[in-house]
Amino acid sequence: MGIISDKTERKALLEIAKALRVFQSLEFLCISAGDSVRIAHAEHIIRDVIANNGYGVRFAGKRGIRINKINIR
Repeated sequence: MGIISDKTERKALLEIAKALRVFQSLEFLCISAGDSVRIAHAEHIIRDVIANNGYGVRFAGKRGIRINKINIR
């Protein structure tokens, strides 16, 4: 794994966000109901890790995945 720290680095969050692209490619494949639930749960966990660190994920077409700092007021 990595070095434990108080805050997750932006670079680590970007690498984690890249995994979300894989979930999009599963939309058109046949998956059992049980596996579908587990996959959706895994995607939700990844999105929560990114959001809990103050970032949002944006898919930028051919440019790939971007994470943006979320301004909470």
